[in-house]
Amino acid sequence: MFSKSNLVCLTILALSLPSLGRERWLERENRPVFLYPRRFGQEQPAVLDKLRNACPGQFCGTLAGKAVTPLLAAQPECSQQDLADEIIDTSKQFDAATQANMLAIAIEYRQSEKNTPPDFSTNPPTLRNSVFCQKAPKNPELIGLVQAQDPGNDPNIFFDPALGKSVRLGDQANTAPFGGAGNAPAPAPAPEPAPAADGASDVAVVPTAVLVADGGATPSCVTAITITVIGTADVSATNAVTITAGDPVATTAAPDAGATAAPGGAGIGNFGSCSVPQIEFGVGFDNRKETSFQPVDKTSYDHGSAQNIDIITQFICDTLVNKCGADQTAKDTCAKGRAAASAATVKTGQQADAFNAAFGITTQFAGVTAIDNQGNAIPGTGNGAVAAPAASSPAAVVTNAPAANPATSAASTAATTPASAPPASQQGGGAAAGIGNFGKCSVPQVEFAAGFDGRRETSFQPTDKGSFNHGSAQNINIITQSICDTLTNSCGADQTAKATCARAQAAASAATAKTGAQADAFNNVFGISTNFAAVQPIDDQGRVVGAATGGAASAGNNANNGNNGNNGNAANNAAATTAAATQQTSQASSGNVAVANGNIQAFRGALGGVKAPVVTDIGNGQFQVEGNSVFNNRSNAVVRSCDVQQNLCSNAANASGNKGDLTVSACGAQGNQCRAAAA
Repeated sequence: MFSKSNLVCLTILALSLPSLGRERWLERENRPVFLYPRRFGQEQPAVLDKLRNACPGQFCGTLAGKAVTPLLAAQPECSQQDLADEIIDTSKQFDAATQANMLAIAIEYRQSEKNTPPDFSTNPPTLRNSVFCQKAPKNPELIGLVQAQDPGNDPNIFFDPALGKSVRLGDQANTAPFGGAGNAPAPAPAPEPAPAADGASDVAVVPTAVLVADGGATPSCVTAITITVIGTADVSATNAVTITAGDPVATTAAPDAGATAAPGGAGIGNFGSCSVPQIEFGVGFDNRKETSFQPVDKTSYDHGSAQNIDIITQFICDTLVNKCGADQTAKDTCAKGRAAASAATVKTGQQADAFNAAFGITTQFAGVTAIDNQGNAIPGTGNGAVAAPAASSPAAVVTNAPAANPATSAASTAATTPASAPPASQQGGGAAAGIGNFGKCSVPQVEFAAGFDGRRETSFQPTDKGSFNHGSAQNINIITQSICDTLTNSCGADQTAKATCARAQAAASAATAKTGAQADAFNNVFGISTNFAAVQPIDDQGRVVGAATGGAASAGNNANNGNNGNNGNAANNAAATTAAATQQTSQASSGNVAVANGNIQAFRGALGGVKAPVVTDIGNGQFQVEGNSVFNNRSNAVVRSCDVQQNLCSNAANASGNKGDLTVSACGAQGNQCRAAAA
């Protein structure tokens, strides 16, 4: 017989038994009632709290709320991966530290355990695994990652939410990750990148893991899964780790009707759903000061820039395996391209040319001068001309290229010429008196091109993300408003600078919408001459919109010709356009441009003997500022002349000790008078 004390003990034991079992998330109609993680002993996975606090609430709070649903039992097998992709996509508008944190959260979330109900048709109920997503993730950092499974589950039984019932291991492809590689464990954390021999941060480390079939008896590696992930807090930087799981098996993909025709013919292979690989070399990629490499087609090969070309070539070759469905010939060609690039002079455009040549594409990036991370030209590289900074791709001549991605063609046509920007000593803390003092920020500038933030379409973004941290937008008003707000909220700019920004914002709004002319108008108010009007606008389907305008419109049209397959003609026309522009610039700088209609600049003030440069109507609706730029707008040309005079006057005032009538303040007042006369 049981005593009363024994009965009490048994009752307590019985009540405690549920807490010793596996906790489940309670659901009603596929929605959480109270969220209990299955094995973690807390009300919700910790990763959701991390996500909620990772960025401003309107972004991360919303994401954290959405992140619960994909982990419920009845949700589609890829919904968890899709949400992880969304976290990474959202992170790209924030600073590097926030991006790195959100990337880590996305990776952790992707590997979180998903809820699955027991199969109550068996006795005892069978604990089931969740099926695996079979499509590739959008972001390469998630390649090869799968959700965790409770070790208490029956390893042979899965719950398929699409069928609403149990399926056995091997009966369907989604009972194994990656289409049948066995019950692969979640990938082990990648090792830290080893230091580069030259002290650079671009290092590719390639450890190998083996996928073991269920039961652990025999290695079963039916496919190669290669992952390239960012290895530092700066997710746009060049540190990367490459992990290869499995022994590559040579397979020949069926020809893809949508594959891009190779310029070199069948000899280079079939690239499946991706374009023929190509790499470009220049400065300004991901806001770098130094020259670096990046894939030309970010849609097919979505990777940031790197100083070490091996990181880019490895990623491209991995993508041919993991995503594109390329055939073995294409993979072999990529391997040849990698070897050729590695054999060329490191950190120069010769490496990009060597890689591209393997695919039958002739480029001339060897002519681009290499720049170090301090912005200094590296002697003995290029043709002696420092590559243009900022938004555009380098001005390399490409011949015999495949049908170009319109976004790439558009991005490669713009050029920035800070012709009358304030003296270096006054930038980044103050500019010439006429445009104001920008505090701790640089003089604002906007750029226009395709490919920003992985976009197909052309869009705008601040050139200096360090001072004005905002993602790209098709509506320039979003960017200009952010810049003007930042001058007030972060930079400590003076009232003159804020007023200049307001004028620039109005000028941009008045120009043709969604064209580079808006960026040019904004920049011009700050004394910066750009020619983004020559960039061909592209819509979000990658289609050409209208026609480029401005002095280099033919360059945009040539890019369009390239898209239609007229690659040789496009290259020749681009070369002719460049030569003509160079000749015109040379004539202007040497004073050989004829004064057809006299000096349009009517202002005659000349403090310190410094006169406003002559402005000449050179025909075809263009106006030349002596020793400076060609403008398509008479008023802009005259205002530029005023700006140049003010800068030269200010330099003279500083040189003379800023005394008497010749002071920087007086030069600023004279500049205002000149601009008022121009208006």
